[in-house]
Amino acid sequence: METRERIIAAYCENLREHGRPPETVFAFCKKLEIPERDFFREFASFDAVESAYWESLVDRVASAVEAGAEWAQFTSRQRLLSFLYAFCEESLDHRSVMLSRLAALGPLARPGFLKGFEARFKIFAKSLLEHGSASGEVAERGRLSGFYPDALYTHFRGVIDFHLKDDSRAYERTDAFIEKTVAVAFDLIGTQIVDSALDLARFLIPCREATSA
Repeated sequence: METRERIIAAYCENLREHGRPPETVFAFCKKLEIPERDFFREFASFDAVESAYWESLVDRVASAVEAGAEWAQFTSRQRLLSFLYAFCEESLDHRSVMLSRLAALGPLARPGFLKGFEARFKIFAKSLLEHGSASGEVAERGRLSGFYPDALYTHFRGVIDFHLKDDSRAYERTDAFIEKTVAVAFDLIGTQIVDSALDLARFLIPCREATSA
């Protein structure tokens, strides 16, 4: 394993064990048995290490779904659904890290360690939107269309936030949340919103009542 991969793997293991980054680069390198200079050749900071870790997670899921046999026939909505379902499944192997690093942030937070994560998702989102625009599924709204990738990223973070709080069996409520919010998202960037918004509201009201009980 190359030094870069060793650093990322060791950093991730530290997050799993302690729920926070290592105290210092020196202590981290001493435990890993590498010189500090080897760390700083690859990364400027722990945030940069963690950014690479999260970016690789999105990249792995996006690459996997894009390689699927039916990907070319999928609509943009189906592509987003496929990605979100696959990400939530993959995230089960990283749930302890996600709980310690993301659970308290909320979907609007933009910490430095998620820079690569956001950038890689937006590459995926732009490809998805271009596909939808070509097929007429995604409406062209001039300058407003430029905000679509940001809106989809915020939605993605919202899905993660819901998933981390979901205590239903096999995360069934997360699956329902994904389906309904994606329907609303594509109504917003497409043509209709009323029916999907009402359906989402009916879904969320019981969730709020159960949380406050």
